[in-house]
Amino acid sequence: MNRTICTALAVICLAGLFTIGECQAKILARWVELGPDDSASVRVITEDACPSVVFDGTPVAMTTRSDSGAKLDNVKPAAFPVRGCEIAVPSGAISAVLDGKPLPLPRPNPRRIVVLGDTGCRLEGSAIQDCNDPHSWPFPTIAAAAAAARPDLVIHVGDYHYRESACPAGRAGCSGSPSGYGWDAWNADFFAPAAPLFDAAPLALLRGNHEDCDRAGEGWYRFLDRMPMPPACRDFSGIFVSRLGDFGVVVVDGAKAADPKDDPGVLAATLRQQLVEVLGKIPAEAWFVSHRPLDAMRAAGKAEEGNVVDNKVQELAFGSIMPAAVSMLVAGHIHFFQAIDFGGARPPQLVVGTGGDTLAPMPPLSLVGAAINGVQVKSSATYSGFGYMVWDRAGQGWAGTLFDTGGKPLRHCRLASRSLTCGS
Repeated sequence: MNRTICTALAVICLAGLFTIGECQAKILARWVELGPDDSASVRVITEDACPSVVFDGTPVAMTTRSDSGAKLDNVKPAAFPVRGCEIAVPSGAISAVLDGKPLPLPRPNPRRIVVLGDTGCRLEGSAIQDCNDPHSWPFPTIAAAAAAARPDLVIHVGDYHYRESACPAGRAGCSGSPSGYGWDAWNADFFAPAAPLFDAAPLALLRGNHEDCDRAGEGWYRFLDRMPMPPACRDFSGIFVSRLGDFGVVVVDGAKAADPKDDPGVLAATLRQQLVEVLGKIPAEAWFVSHRPLDAMRAAGKAEEGNVVDNKVQELAFGSIMPAAVSMLVAGHIHFFQAIDFGGARPPQLVVGTGGDTLAPMPPLSLVGAAINGVQVKSSATYSGFGYMVWDRAGQGWAGTLFDTGGKPLRHCRLASRSLTCGS
């Protein structure tokens, strides 16, 4: 829809000849995103003008977050011939309708939470997934199944975009796939397949390392970051606490928080200060969510042997000041499921990096009795396979189930205080 037609429709709308929905430009994606404290925003990607959202019967015009002419410094060249729109959800709003469809607003004290992540289809050099094959890349199936669970909240632990390189000529499994860092690749990897999740529940969105400034950072800042789109891509956008009644989600931007080859002290100090600034906002029960795990263990790489701790700098940054209210650490980044319990010495670590990208191998050695960042593992469970996790409130704790792409239960877990146990 071009601007002339859109302007003409706006005049007709004001004359009352069409409904609000009929007057809006084509909406390509819509979702509700958690922000700091008890805030949330409605986000939209559209072909042209920003639409209005009807909150409790009152239309409120959305504002432009990013348009095709917006520029972001220090990122890879990419085309975004779309407009990003947003509007804050008014405090106390009960209902929201966009283009005739209801939007899922946040509710206090969620009873069911979906956790998933690492969902994009990998097209990266010689590492190629068949994005057209639901068995090779199952995120659209996972999104639909997770939405059917009717969650109150969806936590995506990051890494939405993986289509960096072109599909090799003659490979039918990914033929026709867009690539690069622009809108078409973002839409194919995340926004289009995630539509059922957007309709089901509000989202807490984590920035992954694939959304850093060297990769798909522009798409992250155009559409997903909690702050307005900046003039230049930033490596760290900080930490904030989303509150849903008495339950909180501590959201960490750890996209660039890889273990450095030299002294980790400077990076750890930066991250620690970011957490210090929000410690007073963490409610009595909270999950600490970062893309990179603090205390997970993976299979060693070619230059190593056995098991290795995946990330140490975040534990160095946060471990000594982690508040008692944090009952579990939640992450992705490693492409498997893992649950590690430390007998209450620190919060247990959950990893759910099973949403669609190429899976990681299991660590070859038993984790029980091993030391991770100086603390002994008391119990653990690891599974390598595609899936998503659903957590249900169970008394003062939570009961979690890992499902495969067909909705079959794979692992059953229990979280009580700071104890996480998982079995078949």
